[in-house]
Parts: sequence; C-alpha cells; structure tokens
Amino acid sequence: MDIDQQLFKNITAEARNNTDLLDSFSPNQFKSKEMLIKMVNNLNVIDSNSEIIIFGSWYGSILVPTFKKVKRITLVDLDSEVLNISKNRLFGHYDNINYVTKDVFEWAPTASRIRDTDLIINTSCEHMKPMNELKLDTKAYFAYQSNNMRSIEGHINCVGGIDDFQKQLPDNTKVLDKGIIEDSRGLRFTLVGKYE
Repeated sequence: MDIDQQLFKNITAEARNNTDLLDSFSPNQFKSKEMLIKMVNNLNVIDSNSEIIIFGSWYGSILVPTFKKVKRITLVDLDSEVLNISKNRLFGHYDNINYVTKDVFEWAPTASRIRDTDLIINTSCEHMKPMNELKLDTKAYFAYQSNNMRSIEGHINCVGGIDDFQKQLPDNTKVLDKGIIEDSRGLRFTLVGKYE
C-alpha cells in the first residue's frame, strides 16, 4: 500500500472519532488484503490504463492506495456514509475514483462500466448473495474473498471452505489462483481468476 502524506493526514484526522475506519485498517484486514494484492499482482495485468471496480468497497482503505495509479477505480457500496467519508475525507485529493451508492446486484448487471473494466474485486462476498447470482457481461479478471466467520453481524453468506466458495462462482469464470489465510476470528478464502 502506498499512503501519501495527505492520505495519512486524512486517515489520522478521521480516525480520531471513527473506530469503524480504524477497523478497516486492522491487522486482519491488512493480512487478507495483502494476500489478495499479491495474487492480483502475480497476474501482471494491471497498469496505469486499467480500470478496477470494487464491490462492497467499504471505505476502500487498503485497496484504493494500493491501486491508486490506475486509470479509474469505482467503489460500489450500499452505505452512503462510508462512501461519503471516503470521497470527502480520505481520498478527496485523488481524481480517479468514482463512487456508486447502490446494491451491487442492482447496479452491476446493467452498468456499462462492467464491460470495460479490467479487474473486479469483492472482499465482502460474505455480506451478499453468491457471485453466481450476479450475471455480468464482462471478460474482466476477478479477485473475490469470503470467510467462515458466521458469528459476525452482517455475514449472511459465509462458506465452509475454499471449495464451497468456488462453487459460488459463475459458470463463466476460470480460477487461476486460490488461497486461505487465518486471522484471529477464522479463515479467509481468496479466489482470483477471469470471466470468460
């Protein structure tokens, strides 16, 4: 992750009164996002002309600074408050971020941006319906994460293991890499691949 001085000041100022934002930078979040980032980097397909869409983006805390040099990042989340903080208090000095306050399952199937994107990231699959219920017209790469942490509020679609998670992928996807990482509350699963 590449945190510039302005972003560091923004995070420090906002985090004084926002424990939720601090949680988005927790060791567990870093650990799981670090694995996803390494797997995406191993694909060697993302550059300054790339477009990335992040489903269930939350604040975009770790992923936005990591991929900040791409052409465009689109953050999609139901929570207008977290996107507002992201836009106006964290990443206001970045000019390549778009914010979409919508349900992923309502926005993505008809969004023309999906067809042109290079990478779709979802580190919040446990918070929404399975990805195979989301019909996308794309040839994008994907990096999806879920977990087995059923006791956490808002986790409506946890999986028992990486094979269970893979069964939730659309039929028109091919897995190129997968990983499992343990954090203090359970296991996180990562699937990286491509829509065909």
